[in-house]
Parts: sequence; structure tokens; C-alpha cells
Amino acid sequence: MKIHVYILIMLTSCLQVGCISHNTCTVDVSSSMDDRSGVVYSLETKADAVYSDQVDLVLQRNGFVPVALTAQSTPEIHIMLEATIRGPFRKTYTYYQPVFAPRSYCCSCPPERCRCSGHRTQTSYEIVDSIKRTGSYEVYTRVLNLNATELKSGKGAWETTATSTGRADKLDQVFPVLLIAAEPFIATNTSTIRVLKKLNNPAVLALTAETKEN
Repeated sequence: MKIHVYILIMLTSCLQVGCISHNTCTVDVSSSMDDRSGVVYSLETKADAVYSDQVDLVLQRNGFVPVALTAQSTPEIHIMLEATIRGPFRKTYTYYQPVFAPRSYCCSCPPERCRCSGHRTQTSYEIVDSIKRTGSYEVYTRVLNLNATELKSGKGAWETTATSTGRADKLDQVFPVLLIAAEPFIATNTSTIRVLKKLNNPAVLALTAETKEN
């Protein structure tokens, strides 16, 4: 019984660590803009069209206006979108494997009188030592970068980068997570921050569903 409980605890811990590491995004931002509300933009990317659709939705609900929806011929800012995945990279880790030993004891009578009639001998297992072991696994680095330039001055307006490292090697699965993690910090001037977002986060699911509909 103790063996099963210990293994269950180990598996639960590994799953929890895995969930956190797969969806923790590091967001770096810089901005020289005072106000982003109503700023007209154009978006350019070499990435898949679904990524630009998702970015358009996020930009518009944060006050930016695509030039196509205005009567202007040129935007105020031009935004470059880059979505990349790098790897695989091999990560190593150490863990301790328990060493179990059997322990027998007498039931139904005092331990020192185990020869009494009707006694039963029961065996259990206990941890007596541990062995240090090393394991490894492959991870990928997923990056979303939004870089905005003021067309009038040619200077950088703002830049937002979201990065995560995890086992998922499909960028289309992780991109909405990166974008939702970065959304509150787009065109802001905040120091590097770590944001935890899961694949089944409601905002991530809503963004994915909305772009599929469109």
C-alpha cells in the first residue's frame, strides 16, 4: 500500500511541475507611447495568417485601429509580428528513486510471542534508502514578438516579446497562450514579468474559437 501511495505522490508532483513549466511565459516590454487608444496601425508578418488574425483581435480590443477600417491612406504605426519556435533542446534533471525493504511483523498476538496459536505474519514495505538518478527530456522555445514603429518619425513606438519553453512542439497550440499572456502589457513600459497561462485558459480558448469563426 505504501508503495502505491508513494508512486502516486511522485506522479502527481511530476504532472504539476510539467503543467507549470509548459505554460509559464516571460514577457518583456518597452514603450515610448503616451496613449494607445485610437492609434491607427498596419500589421505585417511572414507567419501564418491565423496568427495575424489573433493579433488583430487583441490589438483592436486594446484600442488600436487597423488602417483598413479608416479613411486614412497610411497608418500611424507599423507593427511587425514574428512567431517562431526553436529547438529541440535537451534538458536534464535529477531525482531520487526510493529503495524499499520488506518488514514482517506478527498480528493477533504480542510480537515476542509469534508462535502462539492463530497468529498471522504480515509483511509491509518501508523506505530504507534512495538512489540519485538523472533523466532528460526535449523542450522547445516559443517566441512571439510585436515591434511597432512610428511612421512619422521612424522611431520605435513599442515592443512586446513573450517567450515560453516547454515540450509542445506545435507553435499553433502555444501562440494563443503567448498572446494572451502578453496582452495586458502591449505598448506599456513594464519590467520583465512572468505570467502563467494554461492551454485551457478561458481567454485562450475564446481567442482560438473567435479566429476559427472568422
